[in-house]
Amino acid sequence: MPAVHATAATEFEDPLLGPWLKGFPPAAGPVRRSQLAHQGWRLLDGHLPLPVAVLKAGALAHNLGWMQAFARERGLDLAPHGKTTMSPQLFRRQLDAGAWGLTFASVFQLRVGVLAGVRRALIANQVQTDPDLAGLARLLAQTAGLRVAFLVDSIAQLRQIEAWRATQRQPPVFEVLLEIGVAGGRTGVRDQPQAVALARALHASPAVRLVGIECYEGLAVTGDDDTDRATADALMARVQAVAADCDAQGLFETDEVIVSAGGSALFDLVAARMRPTLSRPVRGVLRSGCYITHDHGHYRRLV
Repeated sequence: MPAVHATAATEFEDPLLGPWLKGFPPAAGPVRRSQLAHQGWRLLDGHLPLPVAVLKAGALAHNLGWMQAFARERGLDLAPHGKTTMSPQLFRRQLDAGAWGLTFASVFQLRVGVLAGVRRALIANQVQTDPDLAGLARLLAQTAGLRVAFLVDSIAQLRQIEAWRATQRQPPVFEVLLEIGVAGGRTGVRDQPQAVALARALHASPAVRLVGIECYEGLAVTGDDDTDRATADALMARVQAVAADCDAQGLFETDEVIVSAGGSALFDLVAARMRPTLSRPVRGVLRSGCYITHDHGHYRRLV
């Protein structure tokens, strides 16, 4: 195969694939992604090593349209979690279908999304280390129109952000969402007094700007309708109460408050509770990502 000299853009848009990747024929030579269809390989004829994941084009198109319609009909926006696929091409399909933005788990994942054209993003995680804060600041400085909000759930995290900021010449003011957690969960504030106290600290800090409230209800999924409905209702009631308290105290620093929830299992149970009545507009943002490509049996049982 002749040498291929590719630009960074080409490597991102049309990467070189080869036998170092799962699902690629071990004896075949490397090819660009755009050339795969010309190789004549057919899964059902045994040309590819197993196991291999298969995306059905018709189902993919249906899922894109169905989920976008679900959100739109409820007055919500969609920022699907990109970690589900980590595919720039599928990110674009989701944006083209009407997604408000994309969600990511890390600054590393965010960078892939930005290269794919994402300009509104949530990081559904705490950002606090110096490398991640510097990486996010760099993306914001280098990408026109980029908006990113990440999660904060403790004073300790806020102090880390402030300490990093003190070492920078022209640091950005980061947009953040206050995360409401559940008992036994990995992250998130556990009760309303703790949440409001943190919101006051965020409001007072020059390092961040509080733009909304976030939670993740999927940690408690059981598959039992009554149990899951009660859990989702209780969590969203807490979210609404904290949002109302923050609004009454003037702690939000935005013209439009973001309220975000919605894993891939219980999004239908939280959707109706994501637009509390506040003194300013509220944007409800669902983050369900597995609707586009998923374990069909698992999610069929849950949804």
